[in-house]
Parts: sequence; structure tokens; C-alpha cells
Amino acid sequence: MRNLQIMLFLLLLPLFSNAQEQLSQRDFALLKPAFEAIDEGKLKVAQQQFLKAKKQVRSSYAKALLLSNLGQLELQWQRYSKALPYLTQAYQLKALPAEQQVGLGHTLAQVHCVKEKWRSCIRYMNQWIPVSANKVTGQDYLMLAQAYSQLNQWKKVIQPITTAINSRSVAPQSWFQLKVVAYIQLKQWSRAIKAQQRLLKHYAAKGDNWRQLVSLQLQAGRHKAALASQRMGYERGVLVDAADYRLLAQMLVQANIPFYAGQVLEQGVKSGTLKANRKTLQLLSDCWVKAREAKKAVAVLVRLNRASPSNKSLQQQAHMQMQLRDWRSAELTLQQLTKRSKAEQSEAQLLLGIVRIKLKRFHKARQALLLAAKSKRQQPAAESWMRYLEQIQPPQMMGMS
Repeated sequence: MRNLQIMLFLLLLPLFSNAQEQLSQRDFALLKPAFEAIDEGKLKVAQQQFLKAKKQVRSSYAKALLLSNLGQLELQWQRYSKALPYLTQAYQLKALPAEQQVGLGHTLAQVHCVKEKWRSCIRYMNQWIPVSANKVTGQDYLMLAQAYSQLNQWKKVIQPITTAINSRSVAPQSWFQLKVVAYIQLKQWSRAIKAQQRLLKHYAAKGDNWRQLVSLQLQAGRHKAALASQRMGYERGVLVDAADYRLLAQMLVQANIPFYAGQVLEQGVKSGTLKANRKTLQLLSDCWVKAREAKKAVAVLVRLNRASPSNKSLQQQAHMQMQLRDWRSAELTLQQLTKRSKAEQSEAQLLLGIVRIKLKRFHKARQALLLAAKSKRQQPAAESWMRYLEQIQPPQMMGMS
């Protein structure tokens, strides 16, 4: 997390009348032109007057006051590198009133974070927080947590980011995300899941938040919970990308709910979210095959094999057509398979023989079974069907065999 959310709470430049009470007459006179320039909004002039008085003021208070104001001016111009030496010197003098000294420590912590000086940021924050009581905000704890995260000190991230989150009725999403990341880095999956679920209570409209939860649940081996989250996100209309449809379908198949998986994929194709390509149609046909929806499976397989036929999908199509007793269509599919694949010849010929028996095309059935019998693997089944064929074949057909 490199994008720090830091807000600089600048010290209020002390009123000239208040400073006068603690300054000697000489130091007061030296600083007066600078303070008057600040009152008039002439910051460049004020800077010049402070620099002019820098080597002349005598008391520690006057020096601390001058240095802190020079630092504050540099911060106004976002020149953090130039501000740091002034602020550090002022802080080390320990001459400012207690409240201003504490506030200066806070500013130093923030500037160190802006400059990505994480260890110094942490040191000043841990010095400031215990003495600031009700002045510490959620933003301060966030800054401390972010500093720890930059040093990969993930255990130390948890307490301040939790305090930051609890300081708001609804914390920003990024605060929750930092806590989740910390638990992920610590491989504390159960706690990461709980943190992500808390995030979702407030930011449930964003798909990536659901995807993160599902990913964490899968990482933790909680497959049923992951399926429930994926399904809930889908039904809420949040997880509606192509990958979301596909993942949900795959998870449903693995959970032995193939019919609903098929419905999900069909909806994805119908809405145009999923392309009706080979990958999608193959998964959809597998869903319908496993759901024993033969008609639906055949319709998808026919579409698949027209666009991109394969031995496996042609075999599946033939088997489904045989289940539906659509013998003629099965014969055409098997003929297509035998023409394109020698590897599948024996099984395809066996099925072709069976289909032709059903079509009462006995002579061609016998030819197919003889080809199938040449394979040791298919020989027993082929011979069994040939014996059956001899029993049912009409006498007038015997000579044709």
C-alpha cells in the first residue's frame, strides 16, 4: 500500500501577543517584523525576517519559536525536506509550551511519513499518541498502521488499523483493505475472512470485494462458504463478469449441482456476458451431461461441433443422442467421428454397429461390429453384439452378411 492517506495538521502559528509574554524585549523586537508579515499574509517576507533574526535571538524559547515557524512556512509551500530540519531542531530544544511541543511532535511524525521515513514516523507517532488523549484521531492511527505496513511489520499493523476503523461509524474502504492485507501477509486466513466480511457490510456493491472474499475462503479451504459467497454475489447482480459466471458454474459442478451451473452459463451467454466459444460451450455441455439433461446437452454439443468439433465432444454428442434414442442423428455423428479419428475408430465402430442394429440396417451393423472386433479392447462387446445380431437378423438378410 504505497498510497498513504496523510493529512498534515499544522501547528497554529502562536499569536504575537502570547509570544510577547515569554520573550525578552530584545527577542521580541527581533521577531516582531516576521509575525507582522504573517498577520498580513506576506509569508515570503516573514521567512526573510525569521532568517534575518535566526542568529540573533538568544533564548531557547525564541529559537524554538523561530525554527518551528520557519518549518511551518516550508510546509505551507510543501517543501518537506526543507521543513524537517527546522521542525526537528525546534522539537529538540524542548522550549515551546507543552501543547505546542506535543503538536510539533505530531507534525514531525506526519512529515516523516510524507518523506517515507517510516521508522522516524513511527517513533514520533508512538511518542505523541500516549500524551495526546482525545486529540488522537482515526487518521492518526491509520498513518501509524500504514507506516508499519511499509516496513512489512504486519503484526504491528493490526492494532492501530483496528483502532482507526473503530473510530468511525463507517470507515473508508481502504482502511478495511489494509487490515485484510495485514492478515493475508500473516497467513491468518480466518481473520482475513472476518475482516473482509466486515468490509462487505458497508461496501457490498463492489464486485471486487466479493471476489476477494471468495478468494480468501478458497485459500482457507472453505469451499462451501466460497460457493455461497459467489452465489450470493451473483444473485445480487454484483458478480456479473464473464469470469464470475464461469467460476460460479465450475464451483456448482464441483458441488454436484450441475443443473444450476448450466442455468448460470446459459444466462451468461444470453446476456452477452459470456462468449459462446469453445470453452464456454464445452463447460455448458458438461453441465447438462452431468445433470442428465440429454436434450439440452445435445443442443449445445451440436452447436459446439459445428463450430469446433473434437473427438471428445463428438463422442459425447453420440452418447447423448443414443440416450434419446435418436438413432439416425447418432449414426451421422459417429460417421463424422470415424472419418476424423483413427484413435477412436474401434469404439466409434462399436457404437455405430449398435446404432445400425436399432435402425435395422443389419448388414452395415455387422460391418461396423467386425471393424470394432479388431480391437482387443472392443472385441468382447463387438462379438456379443454380433451374436445378438445373428439372433434377430431376418433369414432373408443372412446372405447379405
